[in-house]
Amino acid sequence: MMKFIPIIIIIILTYSSAFAQRNPNTNADKINKNKKGDTIINNQNQLINDSKDNNFRNKGQFGAYLNYGTSSFSLPELEGIGFGFKLGKNLFSENFPISLITGLGFDYLYFGGKSSSQSNNVKIAINSNAYGWYPYLDLELGSSWPITLFGTAYWGGRFFFTRQNINYTDANNQSKTDTKNLDGDVTQIYGLGGGLKIKLTEGLKLELRYQQNHGNEIKIVDPTSIKFDSFGNLNSYQNKSTQTNLEMFFLGLLIYL
Repeated sequence: MMKFIPIIIIIILTYSSAFAQRNPNTNADKINKNKKGDTIINNQNQLINDSKDNNFRNKGQFGAYLNYGTSSFSLPELEGIGFGFKLGKNLFSENFPISLITGLGFDYLYFGGKSSSQSNNVKIAINSNAYGWYPYLDLELGSSWPITLFGTAYWGGRFFFTRQNINYTDANNQSKTDTKNLDGDVTQIYGLGGGLKIKLTEGLKLELRYQQNHGNEIKIVDPTSIKFDSFGNLNSYQNKSTQTNLEMFFLGLLIYL
């Protein structure tokens, strides 16, 4: 009987090995299945990420900027700093090699003026400002690149205002401000420009933009003609005609909504 034991053990091991190879529920086969499943899941995740990247430039865009404007004719009264915003949407699908963004832009410029300080904490200032509103088109090349090139075109209007601001302290020691609009004018504007959009993170870009702003001739308050009386009140000023062509530079952040 003892001499048959090794033979019986060999038969059992051989049968077990053959059964394991045929059985689809063995651990070895489960490991292979898991590997296959992981590969499928990874491929699906990659497709989703690629789809997000492709759709990145199709989302809405919101930009916030600091800007600088100076007269194309070197007029000191039309040189100032300010801020701006724009909101747009790409009209093309992700299959196009370029993007066409259309939307609405706004910018504000502060040109300064003339001020006077009086007794009893009274300060009088004459400030000139300009507000521009315009639909725009941005044509982008390489929207998915780290650095995107674009050109821009726009048309709209710019409103020029001059205001008198009087800051003082009342009888209750409270700070007060009285504002009076002196003069204003409006001009049609249009222009071309372009710049760079530099990717910072997913959904966020740094934008550098230049715009050549063309406008009509308007009348504005000449800051050099403003005169105050002996009590610090506005005594007189003169208007002057001026061209409103501006060179404008923008630095800001572009957020993909």
